[in-house]
Amino acid sequence: MKSMLKKSLFALAVAASFAVPAQADEIRFETGYTTNWEEISPSFGSVAGLLDVTYLDPQRGTSSLRFWAGDYSGRPAAFAGTTDGGSTGFITLTPTAGNKVSLVSFFLGSYVNANRGTSYFIDDLATPGVDFASGAITVGAPGLTVTSGISSATGIRIGFGPNAYNVGINNINFSVTPVPEPESFALFFAGLGLMGAVARRRTKRAA
Repeated sequence: MKSMLKKSLFALAVAASFAVPAQADEIRFETGYTTNWEEISPSFGSVAGLLDVTYLDPQRGTSSLRFWAGDYSGRPAAFAGTTDGGSTGFITLTPTAGNKVSLVSFFLGSYVNANRGTSYFIDDLATPGVDFASGAITVGAPGLTVTSGISSATGIRIGFGPNAYNVGINNINFSVTPVPEPESFALFFAGLGLMGAVARRRTKRAA
């Protein structure tokens, strides 16, 4: 009986490991920067032990975007490039081994609230090709909140442009959750079987 009880407790512990809540977070550039033209750290927004965040500004050839304290549809923002034409920005969210990242949303704002043409894409790096591309869009005074349901254990890349100089990005919401190993799945289902056996034994005794 004690042996069965220990196995049941172990099964419950394994089952509980599958219920680890997601760690939600948001990249808000104004929490780390206050001055216009500041270079954003190449790892700003990373979560130690869970997620690495990286940036790319191809027009300037740097692994960084720059910060502007306001005026992008009324918000601070990160922007890329030196001119409108051909400026693009990339932000990559890479979970550490054993985790997956889910992109919830991000905000695109237009400098001084003008209507500006641009586009964006969201890519799960585990699959070939781009998972979602907006095509040509216009971002104006209200800005644009983009929602996403993409999750990946490999990484997610956000791209915006070709007007990433005057259309900036901010408020990147995401969550990170553990990905159980195959052995954990086996233990989980074995534990469910043990719990079922205990329940059947108690039912028989009660009868």
